[in-house]
Amino acid sequence: MLSVKQRNLLIAAVIFYALSLAAFLRLEPWMFIVVFAVHSVLLLAFSYVCVKDSSLTTDEVDELTDRITSVKTEWKAESEHYKAELFDRDETIRRLEEQLNSANVSNLELTDKIKELELAAVNTASAMDSEEDAASDFSSVLPDYLPAKSETSTVNIIDVARSVSREFSDEAAKAGLTVNISSSDELLLVRADQNLLRTLFRNIVDNSIKYMNRHGSLIITISSVGDDIFVVCKDTGEGLSENETEHIFELNYQGSNRISGNGLGLFQAKAIVSYYGGTIYAKSNTGKGMGIYIQLPTV
Repeated sequence: MLSVKQRNLLIAAVIFYALSLAAFLRLEPWMFIVVFAVHSVLLLAFSYVCVKDSSLTTDEVDELTDRITSVKTEWKAESEHYKAELFDRDETIRRLEEQLNSANVSNLELTDKIKELELAAVNTASAMDSEEDAASDFSSVLPDYLPAKSETSTVNIIDVARSVSREFSDEAAKAGLTVNISSSDELLLVRADQNLLRTLFRNIVDNSIKYMNRHGSLIITISSVGDDIFVVCKDTGEGLSENETEHIFELNYQGSNRISGNGLGLFQAKAIVSYYGGTIYAKSNTGKGMGIYIQLPTV
């Protein structure tokens, strides 16, 4: 039978064992460590009192010592298991937090892109309204300023652009200009007159050759979005001021970099684009080249 002191120590040890489990399950590491330490002290005190108060033989003492050692070993193994489990939970929480932060960053980037697209859509709509207002003005000069029409057909606009690039290869080389046609597709079809499309690209390439005034490049990028073809013509020439750029599509307009010519090329390019219900506009800054942006419906 256990003495009162032994029974009290044993009850206290069991209580603190239960408290240590509760502290672990509540994921309170500091509470777990404190309660575990108190439990260990009570367990040692209980062992000491048992040995001191009882008249045990050497074999009984050895057996009791072995049992205590066994309990300690089991407790240590169990503690290590719980620690490993707690570490795994912490790692899982950390990974979830990283995924949440990554998702938040992606969401912000997506929001910024949506805002950019919305702004581009508003600008495009404004440009299209302006082009529709000007379309009637072009209709009166189309017979005089556009080349004769061939039969309208389905044309691969990439082939037309490459053909014009080859046509101007010698002239561009003499001027130190490299003309590149860039597209992720080999086939982008548009319902149009091939002669008019050739004139559109010829006028843009010819304009870059004349006004680059230095060695550089003209990159013509062609892509398709929905039912529209988008053409971006960007050179690395001297460019024009923003004020002058606003007038480059006007009939007979020549900017501060004027050279011999009748100022018809880009006016004619705009007439062709407007004829097919598309839009065209330019962006430039002095010393930063000229960019011409074209949208054409595929049908």
